[in-house]
Amino acid sequence: MYRRIAVHLDQGLDSSRRVEFSLQLARAHDAHLTGIYASYVSPGYFYDEAGLWVRTMDMARRIDETGRTAAQLTFSQAARESGVAASWRQGDDVPAECVAKHARSSDILVISQENPDDVDAAVGNGFVEHVLMSAGRPVIVLPSAGTFKGVGARVLYCWNRSREAARAIADAAPILRNANALAVLTTDDVEPDRNLEVPFEDLAAYCACHGFPAPAHQSRSTQEIDVGDAILSTAADFSADLIVMGAYGHSRMRQWVMGGATRAMLAAMTVPVLFSH
Repeated sequence: MYRRIAVHLDQGLDSSRRVEFSLQLARAHDAHLTGIYASYVSPGYFYDEAGLWVRTMDMARRIDETGRTAAQLTFSQAARESGVAASWRQGDDVPAECVAKHARSSDILVISQENPDDVDAAVGNGFVEHVLMSAGRPVIVLPSAGTFKGVGARVLYCWNRSREAARAIADAAPILRNANALAVLTTDDVEPDRNLEVPFEDLAAYCACHGFPAPAHQSRSTQEIDVGDAILSTAADFSADLIVMGAYGHSRMRQWVMGGATRAMLAAMTVPVLFSH
């Protein structure tokens, strides 16, 4: 069971969806929920009916403080009405650093896919990527479209025998123990490596030992479609409500450069994805 769950809060449109989803997850696991408020309202030039005006740093801070107060009241009320024990954390760091730092005291973190139309969301440059790579905890990323009343009944696990993939199935264990069905996807997009060869029977035995559903092996060729499309297509065919996969990336010039499958899923996900790094 996840005993402590964290959720990112800001002034964006998707924040309320994250809270609703996280409260459902917390109730299912009888878990404590921590709201981590990390937002940033930038100064700049804006037009109003009277013409051009300038939003100063002080004005930006006041706008952020007002939004923070409203978000805290809304979050606390929603938690009380749901019967979920909750706490609040906030910080003045860069949003991604603030969320990653406070999430390390939880078992799992919930954030949202980047949404260019959500102008009030606290994303900044590479928010999602930074959090995935630096939180040190599994992260569920919600798509910017859709409603997700439940998660984890039918799970698609992406297995390429790597370190990240091994961590992902272990990090998803509290969800997989209550799942109804589990599919395991392998693709041919990785060059064969004898050091990574693990019999499927060993993975099936691991699942059985931990009380997961018996895994159904799915294999997809990436000769005609890329790995991201292969994952999404398999998820649709399997009617998956959650994808579990490793998150791959490296830092270059203070920016995170993501692996192909991770980048593709962050751009085009259709169901929640549990990433593990």
